[in-house]
Amino acid sequence: MRVRVLGSRPAPYSIREILSQLVRGHGPAITVHRREIPYWQERGWTRKGRTYTGSYQTPYASFQGRIEEEWSGHINFFLYCPSREIERCSHWSCFVSRGGDWYLVHMARRPKDVSSGIITIERLITEAYR
Repeated sequence: MRVRVLGSRPAPYSIREILSQLVRGHGPAITVHRREIPYWQERGWTRKGRTYTGSYQTPYASFQGRIEEEWSGHINFFLYCPSREIERCSHWSCFVSRGGDWYLVHMARRPKDVSSGIITIERLITEAYR
C-alpha cells in the first residue's frame, strides 16, 4: 500500500479546545510560585549589616565561614581553619591567610551574590575531599 502525504494543517480551534480540556482537566489553570529563599538563608547563615556568618556545608566536612560585602559591591569570602585535604587540593593557592586561622578565598570569577559564592566554596570543599 502506498501512502501519499498531501500536506498538513492545524486542527480546527474547536477540536484543539476539546483536546486541551481533556489533557489539563476542566478546572482553570493555577500558577504555583516557588519559594524564593536565598541559598545563604536556606543553609542557616545569618546576616548582620553587610556581614554574614555561617558554615560551608558538604557531605564530607563543614567549615565555619564569614562573608563581608563591601560598599563597592565586592564580596569577600572567608573560611576558618581549612583542613589538610583542602591544603592538598589544587585550589589551595586560592586561599590567602588573614591571620588567626582565617583565610580569604580568592575566586577567579567573582560571584554575583553571596549565595552563589557559598555554593562555589562548598563545591571546592567537595572536590578537595574526593
